[in-house]
Amino acid sequence: MKNYWKPFLAALLLSFSRFPHCGFFVFFAFLPLFSMFNEKLSKQKTIISALIFSSIYTAVALHWIALVTVGYYGLFLLFGAYFIILFLLINKFWNTAHSMKFFMLLPLWILFEFAQNFGEFRFPWFNVGYALAEYNPLIQLAEFGGIYLLSIGGILINIFVFNWKKRYFRFWGIIIFSAWILSGILQFKLINLTKTDINIAIIQPSIKQELKWEKSFEDSIFSRLQTLSEKAMKTGPSMLIWPESALPGYLRRDRKLKNFTTNIAKKNNVQIFTGFPDYKIAQPPFPNRYKFYNAATKINQDGNFSKIYHKNILVPFGERTPFLKIFPILWKIQLGQANFEYGDSPEFYGLENYKFAPLICFEIAMPSLTNKIAQNNADFIVNLTNDAWFKKSVGTFQHAMMTKIRAVETRTQIYRAANTGFSLVVSPKGEVLQKSKLYGITTLSENLFIHNGKTFFTKFPLLFPFLCLILGFYLVIFRWRK
Repeated sequence: MKNYWKPFLAALLLSFSRFPHCGFFVFFAFLPLFSMFNEKLSKQKTIISALIFSSIYTAVALHWIALVTVGYYGLFLLFGAYFIILFLLINKFWNTAHSMKFFMLLPLWILFEFAQNFGEFRFPWFNVGYALAEYNPLIQLAEFGGIYLLSIGGILINIFVFNWKKRYFRFWGIIIFSAWILSGILQFKLINLTKTDINIAIIQPSIKQELKWEKSFEDSIFSRLQTLSEKAMKTGPSMLIWPESALPGYLRRDRKLKNFTTNIAKKNNVQIFTGFPDYKIAQPPFPNRYKFYNAATKINQDGNFSKIYHKNILVPFGERTPFLKIFPILWKIQLGQANFEYGDSPEFYGLENYKFAPLICFEIAMPSLTNKIAQNNADFIVNLTNDAWFKKSVGTFQHAMMTKIRAVETRTQIYRAANTGFSLVVSPKGEVLQKSKLYGITTLSENLFIHNGKTFFTKFPLLFPFLCLILGFYLVIFRWRK
């Protein structure tokens, strides 16, 4: 423990920064790591330190994933491998880069965060910048550099604090942090939004996961959705949003479910956007008879269904076993996962004169998806999620806070309908306009606010990862030649 308490402490601090009202921990979470790398670690100690750091972070900050899937235990291996590579790279150059050692860590860390957006194991939950989600002035920078610029800001503050005794670092630390706060306050106050006449209501039925698929509880689900929908109609909404898999069955194929939903739309003369499981008949050589999807669509006032959106990015292990196409034998392994198929692209829907697109659950963690939507001039985003899997864990908070970052990155209003909460309406400023209580049986209603124009991050989403890549290569080559 004499050698390894530093990665242990750093992992604890970074984990706690992802808990409610604890985001400030991120501003000194890296200090133990800086001190550790100063010790000129051997390769063996570096690997052990990486495993300690990744294991503690996964156990503390991501413990709630164990409630969802046994794939949680695979995250220990996955993040362990990621951090071994990251720590070995940092350690290799740390004690030879001298004055540049801190700024060599920056591009390596951001590239590590960026790499988690790719492959069938993609799980971009570790981004440092998410710790800042509760601080509205600080997250306004996301308009320019997205979550990556927020992560850079958080690590920079750690660098300035670690070198506080040096006048140069102390001076620039105060200047940069003050400018960050003041510019964020000005952005938040001065950004121009247009309030529309469109009112949209969110339904949060709070159906417990263990009851949702019980046949005997089906009528109770119908009753709750109908009661809440009629209550929401008192605010005069143009559309009702039901959460992910709102009804216990295949909505398009089950006549009872379909009649129930279309009757509410017709009776109240309102459009309904809802999530539901879906399937298609598969063609050979697909190994099963059906292809299953996590889906969503809009039901119009006349009861007709719009085009179907199939979830584009699936939760590894929870919604699909990785590498099924490469290793077909994995189809025979059943650990409770769904094994959905991937959707092809975003889908866009109309609401009067406005355009919107959905994201389902985990997809809110993907800046690439919200950017595609914003680049296609969507006026708002609908995020459907269940979150009953997470119970009352910190996972519900972490998942909901991502909505704020995505809203600021694209300056697009987001309506988040969660089965058990937290349901949110987040403005293009990242301000939470409406918020439900966890497990509250309730409705939310809010007008749509529009921000005209595309953000810098929407236009150039890869700029900061690309700059980090170039800087990383330059520093590595420079040190190698020297």
